[in-house]
Amino acid sequence: MKSNTMDQDDIIFVKDLTWSYHQKPLFNHVSAHIKKGKFLSVIGPNGSGKTTLLKLLMRLLPVPGQSIYYPDGDVIHYNQKQLARLISYVPQQSRIEYEFSLFECVAMSRYSYTDRFSPLSPEDIRIIDESIDALGLSDLRTRSATELSGGEYQRMLIARSLAQQSNVIVLDEPVSHLDIHHQVEILSLLRTLVDEKGKTIICVLHDLNAVSYFSDEVMLLDDGIIISHGKPETVLQRNTIENVYKARLSIVSDEKHDRMIISPLWKSF
Repeated sequence: MKSNTMDQDDIIFVKDLTWSYHQKPLFNHVSAHIKKGKFLSVIGPNGSGKTTLLKLLMRLLPVPGQSIYYPDGDVIHYNQKQLARLISYVPQQSRIEYEFSLFECVAMSRYSYTDRFSPLSPEDIRIIDESIDALGLSDLRTRSATELSGGEYQRMLIARSLAQQSNVIVLDEPVSHLDIHHQVEILSLLRTLVDEKGKTIICVLHDLNAVSYFSDEVMLLDDGIIISHGKPETVLQRNTIENVYKARLSIVSDEKHDRMIISPLWKSF
């Protein structure tokens, strides 16, 4: 049984969260420990509450007091700059329609470290440049964000999160609209941020094979309930996944990579 208080290795603690949308209950006394320095995948059917949970963690939706805690206490007591230094967000769909350069878009992440209308400091510029370099975007530094490909744009958003220097990066379906090459590229990059920089990644994903391969932990949601939360091999059990997704699956072990390969059993018509 997990404790009812924030553990030492927690980065976020969700405690007895109850939340409704237009008087329709979604979360009812939900609790979870999210560990620092881990890659957590949040999975579940459409409408299960994944995006809403992320937005509550980010305080993008009204959060009831004494329900979400960060290392310095209740999230409702954080001001916007304090929250931005702790956690950054890469939304599901986001396109910049103005002619900002890639550098300018990444530079927006530094607002929590500067006064309003203050110019970027040499330290800000160094951090921005290093973040752009880390994502392999140096050659696109001056290109308009409106001219970037889907993969380039997604990398720019992650570079912006990196320049924000937050300990936690929250991503809502970051690879859903990308081809296989760019999916692997983005998820491998996120894995590197965990392994080499100690970041905590909280990521909504639909591809269960990607979840199996890249995750340290998995949280399975269904209708606002955490059905299972733990290591991939614990959560991605065939009976559990079949019951939640209402689909028949084949799950075999990939011994070389110590992961599972999950495939739907397609019906014949």
